[in-house]
Amino acid sequence: MTTPDSLPKEIGWIDIDTYADERGTLSVADGVNGRFPFVVERVFWISDVPADQSRGAHAHRTCAEVVVPLRGSLTACLHDGEKEYRYVLDNPQRGLYIPPMVWCSFLNFSADCLCLCLTPAPYDKAGYIDAFEQFKALF
Repeated sequence: MTTPDSLPKEIGWIDIDTYADERGTLSVADGVNGRFPFVVERVFWISDVPADQSRGAHAHRTCAEVVVPLRGSLTACLHDGEKEYRYVLDNPQRGLYIPPMVWCSFLNFSADCLCLCLTPAPYDKAGYIDAFEQFKALF
């Protein structure tokens, strides 16, 4: 398993701007003046994943994404065409940036997991590679 700071390609951790006081915590995903590498065009979330199930199992041809575990934890399994990397996501103040052309699968969802996904483009089915063999053949 890869350590959290040994990231391949352009994959990287993004620290979410977070402000805490006696009223609670406010976290901000700002793609214009903040830490995000893009302006967010699409937001979706994953929840209620049964213990034996996984999500993802695809690569995006041109679309990047940032995955943030708002609650609970999950494991991101990423493949850059040569090697697989695994990262546990369990901190809502830290997202994982996944650039285009990285195969990603998500598994080991905790029962309470709520995972936020942010992308710079609307959904486009043609932009997905859904077969790992097809993905590997591109390298």
